[in-house]
Amino acid sequence: MYFMHRQKRATVVLAAILASSVFFGACVPSASRQGLTPVATLLTERGAAASSLLLADSVLGPHAIPAGPLVLDTAVRIALLRSPHVRVVLADVGLAAADLWQASRIPNPVVDLLRGFQSGGGVGITNVGIGFSIVAALQTPMRRRIAQTELHSAEQRVANAVYDAMIDVQRAYVDVQYAQQNLELQQSVAVGTAASTTVAQALRAAGNVSELALASEEAVSTQSVADVSAAESALLIARAELGRRLGAGVGDTLWTIGERLADPTLDRLVIARIDSLTIARRLDVAAARDRAQSAAAALGLSARFRFLQDGTLGAFWERDPDGRFVGPSASIPLPLFNGGGAGVAKARASLQQRTAEYDALVVDAHAEVRAAIARVDGARRRAVQIRTAVLPTRRRVLQESQLQVNAMALPVFALLQAKQAEIEAGRMYLDALRDYWVARAELERASGGSLPAGRAP
Repeated sequence: MYFMHRQKRATVVLAAILASSVFFGACVPSASRQGLTPVATLLTERGAAASSLLLADSVLGPHAIPAGPLVLDTAVRIALLRSPHVRVVLADVGLAAADLWQASRIPNPVVDLLRGFQSGGGVGITNVGIGFSIVAALQTPMRRRIAQTELHSAEQRVANAVYDAMIDVQRAYVDVQYAQQNLELQQSVAVGTAASTTVAQALRAAGNVSELALASEEAVSTQSVADVSAAESALLIARAELGRRLGAGVGDTLWTIGERLADPTLDRLVIARIDSLTIARRLDVAAARDRAQSAAAALGLSARFRFLQDGTLGAFWERDPDGRFVGPSASIPLPLFNGGGAGVAKARASLQQRTAEYDALVVDAHAEVRAAIARVDGARRRAVQIRTAVLPTRRRVLQESQLQVNAMALPVFALLQAKQAEIEAGRMYLDALRDYWVARAELERASGGSLPAGRAP
């Protein structure tokens, strides 16, 4: 009876072990948690309307970039759907989800088999045992919470990387717009200098200008032709960069950019208001905060199990010449040579490092926002000044020069020079527009989302 009672108790212990294994194995993250839905949600909350495309089942085909004019929103959507650079960062979510899945499981039970024979012959010994790590089972809930925090941090890091990719598309789009309009200006300059050279050659043939004046006009004309070539190369480079952001293939060359750089908005950018939004919206800051929290939890786990780093519970069955035996088994390492101090010290150092990373990101975020606001405001003021003062003045000079040339009070060269000066003022305005929209995109990156609407100053 005693033997049967012990056998029954061992059977109960073994059943409890298996039940615990099934229970902890079932506590895995849901499929929706492992997907990209949280990433899309984080981006949508920050004004990235096209982020829902991250949930698409497949990327676009090789001829998906449409021919003809490409607006900015469409460019961003194409980049999210087919850019391999975006898919690279999206894979980090799956890796973190797999870590959570692994942390939700306890180690598999281990079966020990032993068969021994007497050297002189006789009845052998058979021993069968099964056990699993009880310490790992006790740690599983805490490890799972740490892995959940790490997964949330990974989602925020990935969302931040995707948002950066969207901002990069905006910058590349602006660069193409600028390159196209700059080429138009350079071509206008080349036409004007060619006309000036033609007039100078005619006047030189009539003996009305010196050879030096003719050579000067020809030098300016040849330089303007070289500037056109440089502008054409800059446009090709800008298109190549935007195509890279879009994931364009060899045959994706028929798209164009029809939109021109718009005039600056008159929003008043309040530093205090954007600053208050920055820390709440910056995904890299939120990810660093979660990483610090997971490091704190890991330190608590290391300290709690410092002297009990491993240990197993199980059951055994044995048959030997004296009979059959069954019962529970246990093994616990003695912390004589390794008291777990190294693990605790490493966890503490990791916490200090991640806390410092978070603090540094907060400081950097505030500085980036202030610098970006200064660049936006500076470019806006410069663009407004050129549009409202410089360009009208240059147009008035051109009109007056036309009147003076018509009255034969000025040579025709003066009219051509006035026209070139007006074109140069247009180039200055174009540079200011490019600087403004690039700075605005960088401010959105620094503040972690779309800019709040403000009042006109």
